Amino acid sequence: MQRTSAPGQRKLRVLLLTTILLGLFLSACNPKYGPREWGDFNVLTSKAPRPTPPVFNKKTVPYDEYLKWVYWGEEWFRGETFGNERVWTDLVGFLNGTVDIPEGANWKSEPVFKYFVQSLDALDGVRGNLYSGNGGGYTHDLVLTFPAGSKLHGDLPLPERLHTGLDVEAGATWPLGIVAVPAREEERNLPYLLDPNRYAAGDHGVGAAPPEKYRVGMSCAICHYSLDVDWDGRTDLQSARFGVATPGTPFKPEDAWAVGNQDLHLGWVFVSASNPIAALFASGRPGQKTPAEAKAWMEEILRHYESRPQEVKSDIVRGVQMMPRGYFDDTPDAIHNPLQYPALFTRRNWPFNYDGVMLNASDRNNNVWTISFDPSQLVGLCKDRGGKTSKLLFWMKPGIFSVLSSTQYADLITHYSPAVAYDPTQKQKLRDDILGISDGMPGVLDNDAMVLIDDIPAVVPKEVLEHPDNQAHRRVRKAAEFGSDGKLRHQMTGMLGTRVITPRHVREQYPVEQLAATYGLNADEFVSEAVSLMLDWVQPPTNHTALLARARNAGLVAKGYEIFKAQGCAQCHAGPFFTNNKIIPLHEIGTNNARALATEPLQTFIAPEYDPATGKAIAKGFWGFLGK
Repeated sequence: MQRTSAPGQRKLRVLLLTTILLGLFLSACNPKYGPREWGDFNVLTSKAPRPTPPVFNKKTVPYDEYLKWVYWGEEWFRGETFGNERVWTDLVGFLNGTVDIPEGANWKSEPVFKYFVQSLDALDGVRGNLYSGNGGGYTHDLVLTFPAGSKLHGDLPLPERLHTGLDVEAGATWPLGIVAVPAREEERNLPYLLDPNRYAAGDHGVGAAPPEKYRVGMSCAICHYSLDVDWDGRTDLQSARFGVATPGTPFKPEDAWAVGNQDLHLGWVFVSASNPIAALFASGRPGQKTPAEAKAWMEEILRHYESRPQEVKSDIVRGVQMMPRGYFDDTPDAIHNPLQYPALFTRRNWPFNYDGVMLNASDRNNNVWTISFDPSQLVGLCKDRGGKTSKLLFWMKPGIFSVLSSTQYADLITHYSPAVAYDPTQKQKLRDDILGISDGMPGVLDNDAMVLIDDIPAVVPKEVLEHPDNQAHRRVRKAAEFGSDGKLRHQMTGMLGTRVITPRHVREQYPVEQLAATYGLNADEFVSEAVSLMLDWVQPPTNHTALLARARNAGLVAKGYEIFKAQGCAQCHAGPFFTNNKIIPLHEIGTNNARALATEPLQTFIAPEYDPATGKAIAKGFWGFLGK
């Protein structure tokens, strides 16, 4: 084994000692930032402070105006896609896959969408009225019914009754979080658009639908809304729309907004797609736990996806199928480590996410809207883009992006896409769109709803940043434009170089520019900030169970709180919001490390140091690293 020379070892020791001393010096010189002190606040006898209308430009937003923003935030949380319907329809083929149905000694292929609309129509027990109110049927768990013996992607058996966990409000024609967008007139002949009228007639006909053909996108509500508020397996609400009361339930519509869809089986929902290869980063073989295993799996896929497509698709589908209900794997590393959907009651709950990576609420929102809802954005991690900087973390094992160039990635996820299957000449166009070559914007979201964050090394190539369209439409922005501490949050404002802004259709429909002028707001951030206002405003639902009532009457709740404080739990889970807003090291907290290890470099080297009392960034980069 080759050993470091003695002079080399001395230099290394000097470098490490210098770094440590510099860190100690900075720690001594920097002001101390501690969490908010809540004194003797008693969670059993005192109410948590409610959010108050924000103050902008030295003006307090009137309360009725504030509530209007909250309701708009709910509307956008449930319905805004930023154009991801193109991703999910043209690229992924969501709801557009086929199942193999046994027919005597033979098999026939049937569209998944047929069984999807039939299951929606069946909610009220009456056939043929899906588009005329559906008899007011609703559910917290849409069940798709397939013929016995059906298979998916060649050899994967389908249950006869597939519990999706999708929530459907009374009278709705689509589940919460699945957003149907009518296609333009000139696109109506595209064969991969979803057309409910194909299944209007016949023994299981759903009734005449509107004449439109649809693309379908996803919104935040698919994972975070639930009509089963208390997770007991029974539907509590007919609707999650504000002001629409459900008779006979103690719950309010807004109780559904942020509890998390704990019975959603998004893996099974996703495998309804015709191009599941686009989901490979959320997959991974069960039991695959290391970057080396994930890298080897990716190399297998690259070798075989063209010559053995059925085998590759089946392997990817097995991975997403194995995720438990209420879980999804949002770390794009092909390591099989799904995590439970979090509750999103975010009032004074910074930094956000399981690992505390997201300090700013709009950065958190952006990360979901760009990366989670548009897998084509991951092109920014490939070895010839953002992956270049990963070499600086020389001690970490290389993962999947170390073997993927941006062009390879774009080829991989478009190869079996519906758009390319219909018209092979579309492949170059779709690939160039993903790379950002054709329009200056990586990924497939709407260009009028996106900007690029400047000065994020390598993630967005210079030739893409300098695309004429970006200059003409001022699509290249500085991080400092997004919040008073935006400059310090830097790359966190656009993890892969992109950031959503208020889309054009919202600006045309709502008085965004007028409100921005009145209150000194950033109009680009209005949709994201309204969503964050809504999540801060909504309160956790009251626990109405008889079990809790009996425990309270027996004095067990009070006794539990005394133990909670006596054992030191209240030091970290402090005050009315049960947090001291600090990130606790893994070796102290002892929780599952799957997510923390997946995002450790991000947390250590990119996420800024912050003030726990305010949630504002105070240092970035090398100085922030030393401060942490």
